Amino acid sequence: MDFAKNGVSAPKLTRDYRPQKYPHYMEKRDKPSYRSETILGKLYDEISSYNTDLNIDEKEEIAATLKFPYKSFNVDGYENHMKYAKVTKNEYDRELKRVMRQYGIKHEVELVSGYILKFISKQYANETKLFDLRNEINHAYRVIRDK
Repeated sequence: MDFAKNGVSAPKLTRDYRPQKYPHYMEKRDKPSYRSETILGKLYDEISSYNTDLNIDEKEEIAATLKFPYKSFNVDGYENHMKYAKVTKNEYDRELKRVMRQYGIKHEVELVSGYILKFISKQYANETKLFDLRNEINHAYRVIRDK
């Protein structure tokens, strides 16, 4: 049924059709779950295993930016721009981490995509200002991205 088109609501989901268990990647802590071996489960596990340290260690960041494995992407004269590129990348990372700490976002991909997992939990289900908060976070990211 399509309420927007014809005004008829879809029937309620009965207990018979509700899932008994949810895949682990849905993060339903209050429901029974199982370890999913589907591609979504594997992607979730891969991303979850990647930890981002939100405490900035400037020396480690600078050391990490000295390694460029994609030599085939280099163009003539790139050396002239490397110092500025490293500074810009460090500033970008620092700003991302600041916004992530400010809003309690765990993964960079959540901030970049705008799909913030903690807002899906029941804690935020009835949050009236959730739309404004999402817009605020998206705006903060756009400011960083557009610098």
